[in-house]
Amino acid sequence: MRTLINNVKLVTSEGIFDNAAVLVFDGKIEFVSTDGTMILPAVHETVDGGGCYLSAGFIDIHVHGGGGHDFMDGTEEAFRGAMASHMAHGTTSMVPTTLTAELEELCEVFDVARKVKKSADAEKLPEILGLHLEGPFVAPEQAGAQDPKYIKIPADGSWREIVDAAKGDLLIWTVAPELEGADEMCAALQGSGIIFSAGHSSAKYADVVRAIDAGYTMATHLYSSMSTIIRENGYRVPGLLEASLLHDEICAEVIADGLHLPPELLKLIVKTKGKDRIVLVTDAMRGAGMPDGDYLLGSLKRGQLVSVFDGIAHMPDGISFAGSVCTADRLIRTMTKKANVALHDAVMMLTENPAREIGVADRKGRVAVGFDADLVLFDDDINIKGVWCRGVRTV
Repeated sequence: MRTLINNVKLVTSEGIFDNAAVLVFDGKIEFVSTDGTMILPAVHETVDGGGCYLSAGFIDIHVHGGGGHDFMDGTEEAFRGAMASHMAHGTTSMVPTTLTAELEELCEVFDVARKVKKSADAEKLPEILGLHLEGPFVAPEQAGAQDPKYIKIPADGSWREIVDAAKGDLLIWTVAPELEGADEMCAALQGSGIIFSAGHSSAKYADVVRAIDAGYTMATHLYSSMSTIIRENGYRVPGLLEASLLHDEICAEVIADGLHLPPELLKLIVKTKGKDRIVLVTDAMRGAGMPDGDYLLGSLKRGQLVSVFDGIAHMPDGISFAGSVCTADRLIRTMTKKANVALHDAVMMLTENPAREIGVADRKGRVAVGFDADLVLFDDDINIKGVWCRGVRTV
C-alpha cells in the first residue's frame, strides 16, 4: 500500500522545507516533494501531517533499556518491551547495549537479540542494527555504574570468546584504550565490522592518539566516566576528554538529557566538535518512560538497585548517575530548547550522524528516495505525533 504523508515541514541536514510531502511504498521512501509539487502514482492512504515536522527516524546507538525492561534481562519480553517503549518516542532503529558481565550472561543477550532482530519487522518494532558492548574492558576507577566484579583486561584474551559467541552481531565496543592489550585487540578486529569507542577510561592523551592509530573512531558518552586534565610534576597532561574534543577522527556520543551535561557544556561540545562529529544517545536504563521510583540497573538476576527522581537515575551513593531515563525526543528537545542548536542540526545528530558512523548511511538517517521509510512526525515542542518503521505506522 502506498502512503502519502503531506502537509509537513520536512527536516533535513540542509534545512527545513515547508509544505513538503513524502510517499512511502513497500517499506521504502518512493518520492519526496519539498515544494508542494507532486506527480504521483495511485495513493491508497493519505496522512495529513497537520503542519508538523517530519524527519528520518531516530537512531539510538547506546541504549540499555526502557519501559521497565533492560536488555541484560536476556528475555524476548524485555527486548520487545524496551524497544516498544523507545519507539513511542521516535526511535526507529537502535543498538541495544550491554553492561559489564560474565560471558554466560552476555551469551543470553546475544541469543535473544538475534531472535528479536529477525521478528522486528513483523512485530512492528525498531530495527536492531547490532549490539553495543559497554565493557568488560573498562578502567576500574572509571567504572561508573559498571559492576567492578566483572571487569577484565584485553590482554587476557577473553575478547576472542566474546567475539565468537556474538556471531557477527557486535557493532560497537566500548573499551578503555589504556588497558593492556587494548591496541592489539582493536588492531586484530579491524575489518570485522566492530567499531571501537573509547570510554570508561583513564587514558592520557598519548593513549588516545595511539588508540586512534589502532582504529578507534568514537568516544562513549563524552565527559561521563572519562579522564580529563591531570598534573604530572607541574605539567598539564590532557586526557580522553580533551583528545576526543580535539581529534576529528573521534565522533563523540553525547547524553543530551540536560542533566548529565548542563547546557553550557552542550554548547561547548557543539562549538568544539562541530555538528557533524556528535551523535546523541540516550544511554537509557529500564526506568526510561517510567514513573519515579527504584529500578534495577542491569539484569533482573544481577542488577543493582538505583533510584529515579528529578528526571535521572541515581546510584545508591547519591553522588553519581546510573545511566539516564532519557528518550530520543528529549534529546532533541534539550539540544534545541536549552543548547540553542538549530532543529535540523539536532535531528542530524540523531539520524544522519549515527547512520554514517555505524555504516548504514546508504539506507537510514535521511528522508530520501530509496531509503528505509523510518519516519517521525513531531510538533514544535518535540511531542511525537507519528512513527513509521520501514513504512508501517507504529505510533
